[in-house]
Amino acid sequence: MSNIQYAVAEDGAHIAYRVLDPDPDQVSDFDIVMVSGGLIPLEVFDEEAGVARMLEGLKSIGRVIVFDRRAVGSSDPITDWDKPVLDIWADDLAAVIETATTGEVAVFAWDTFGVATRFVSRDPSKIARLILFQPRGGMDERWRAWAEERIAVVRSTIGQTDDDLLAQIAPSKAGDPSFREWYERAGRVGASPATADRVWQSVFGSLAEDQRRDLITVPTLVLNRPDSALFPPGTVEAFAAGLPNATVAELDGADTWPFVGDVDAVIAEIAEFLTGERRVPAPDRILSAVLFTDLVDSTRRAADLGDAEWKALLDRHDRAVRGAVGRCGGTVVKTTGDGVLALFPSAGVAVRAAQRLRDDLVPHDLEVRVGIHVGDIDRRGDDVSGLAVNIAARVMAKAGTGEIAVTASVVAAIAGQAAEFEPAGRHELKGVPGEWELFRFAP
Repeated sequence: MSNIQYAVAEDGAHIAYRVLDPDPDQVSDFDIVMVSGGLIPLEVFDEEAGVARMLEGLKSIGRVIVFDRRAVGSSDPITDWDKPVLDIWADDLAAVIETATTGEVAVFAWDTFGVATRFVSRDPSKIARLILFQPRGGMDERWRAWAEERIAVVRSTIGQTDDDLLAQIAPSKAGDPSFREWYERAGRVGASPATADRVWQSVFGSLAEDQRRDLITVPTLVLNRPDSALFPPGTVEAFAAGLPNATVAELDGADTWPFVGDVDAVIAEIAEFLTGERRVPAPDRILSAVLFTDLVDSTRRAADLGDAEWKALLDRHDRAVRGAVGRCGGTVVKTTGDGVLALFPSAGVAVRAAQRLRDDLVPHDLEVRVGIHVGDIDRRGDDVSGLAVNIAARVMAKAGTGEIAVTASVVAAIAGQAAEFEPAGRHELKGVPGEWELFRFAP
């Protein structure tokens, strides 16, 4: 990541930061300083679509400043391990605010453990607004037990990927190979195993301390996903109750990081809090292979099997879908009850995933029809829209039992590869202009 600058903390440590200029039509004069979570360095922010989307959203509100805390990424290492790491990181935030901000300051923190609240309780005059995503902390026994358990887990998985933790932090992305690859890279470049061990021992060991929330008098927005399973239930609500000037906004989803799940809902709440106007950036427009599937004769099968057996069969279907899509490098956007909408980086892998899925469902006595089209889509958060999505759905409706139907765009995209297609004639697709030449994949 280019344009890295350095702020100097009071003890002389260098803190890497980057300024992201606002969009020309930004609607506020705020400088938004982001306190990131985990040990994710700013070097990898641009490599994950959700993080990039979140930063684009923040830039639509104001000037954005991101930074690496000490011991993370491009910033200096920690030298005084006798001082609590959370206090060191609060010093780093202070240095960045002092060096990089020029207007009113809003701090957006999703570290969950209290870097921003420690800083604000120390010097509330430095910022105008505080936004906390999933803040946690407290003195009860559940919290202490959780912290002790996390220390043990961290120590046992140093230098490895903790699959259970990833599934709790980002359940909607845990099965996505590209996200997992990014997650593992972020861990490697964020901090060394020995440093990560010392950091988390200090952080988790400080969690039960009272952060004097009564001293945080600035207007505060607390963003909460109540379905998140990483921490004990009710901890966000309990934390927010101790803030004298807090507004709580509940969001859908179970992901613990704001850039996973419905990113646009997070941005909309922040925009309204800072500007009075709910606002999100324009959708991302990308070229993608769009795949739709549908179970054949699902209504009759559901009636024959009964609710319990049919639900169990659908669960097996969903596992097979996610396995086939994931192994071919695709992403499941959403399920449709008895089908799925998925995106792929190329037409070839979309066809291979469709073939794999069809074959994987045979042992479960399930048959599918599949439609694939290549075209531009609008991506907003975790959902997609656009004519290409509608076309893929209509193409699927033209497929027969066990068939993989595709448009000419798919055939052209994989010309020269080991794939054969049979002409299926020209068709009108409901709601789509013109006639479309369709093909059947012939394995």
